[in-house]
Amino acid sequence: MGADTIVMTSQSEKQGLKGLLAGVLALLGLGIVAAGAWFVLGPGAGTGPEEADAASTHQSTKATPAHAIEAALGAARSYQASEEFAKAEAVLRAAVEEHVDDQALRLAYAEVLLNLERAADAYEQYEAALAIGPQDAAIEFQAGTLASSIGKPERALEHFSMARAAEPGSAEIALYLGVTQHRLGMVDEAKVSLLAAVKLDDEEPVAPAVLAQIALDENEPDLALRYIRRSREIDPTQLAHRILEARILRRLNKPEEALTLMLALPKEQLHDPVVLEICSGCMGLLGRPADAAALYEEALAAQPTNADLAFQAAQWHERAGDTEAALAKAKMAQMLGHELAGKMAERLSGG
Repeated sequence: MGADTIVMTSQSEKQGLKGLLAGVLALLGLGIVAAGAWFVLGPGAGTGPEEADAASTHQSTKATPAHAIEAALGAARSYQASEEFAKAEAVLRAAVEEHVDDQALRLAYAEVLLNLERAADAYEQYEAALAIGPQDAAIEFQAGTLASSIGKPERALEHFSMARAAEPGSAEIALYLGVTQHRLGMVDEAKVSLLAAVKLDDEEPVAPAVLAQIALDENEPDLALRYIRRSREIDPTQLAHRILEARILRRLNKPEEALTLMLALPKEQLHDPVVLEICSGCMGLLGRPADAAALYEEALAAQPTNADLAFQAAQWHERAGDTEAALAKAKMAQMLGHELAGKMAERLSGG
């Protein structure tokens, strides 16, 4: 992908993907939702942690396996309620070692491991739970989001594919599958999944945004513009979608429209490095280098130790023909540690 590509960046809660293409597209980042959403930990809600733990230990030798499992799940739930995750982990680790083929225990253990920020270990428990069965679509989907978050996109693809086969009516699963396929370079397959997501949920903004990125990558900016405007109509607040639309407009040789779109952003977003690059590039195309320099000066005033902002301001001042201002900002960038600023300052000073 070229300079017009936004990386989905994809990270850590389901809503993160709903709101962003990842980086964009950073749609992005994919995250983890507690496994407790689809399984019940079992009885014992009224049992205190110590009593439940003791009951678990006692029943593991005298009660039936089912009762022992229920006691362990109840104890773990009690510990989790009081945020004693290490104790819940100890209870469930012992229970899993004793009852290796119980899916509910594996899922409960995975949830606790996620609370302890041990994502890789949690994923192992999801794999074990799926191997035990049943291979429920919700569990496959959860395993896929977790696999994606720990850098295993190929495994995420397998899980999302299984979830999609089991629940073809889910727009969310189709979306996650399509985003994963896109990340893995499976463009044709991604189109199919993303178009399915759009058909299943016409209020979902991320799928058309990814389709817009694909169309832009395939040098179809008119189609890309239709897709991204659909996304922005559904959810106009996403900066990543606005950035993509501006890039598409610039590809269509409409720098003034792209600039207007960007300048409507609030100040804190206007100073984002990607936004500054788009705005200054459009100003350059429109013959307004002094305005680009002023934009970088404004951003630098808000971040006075940012060497790159100082260097960019120097470059735009030079393009505008203001050598004195360019030299001052080049020296500032050099002082702040920019590796190219020294040579620029030397050249501008006639050295």
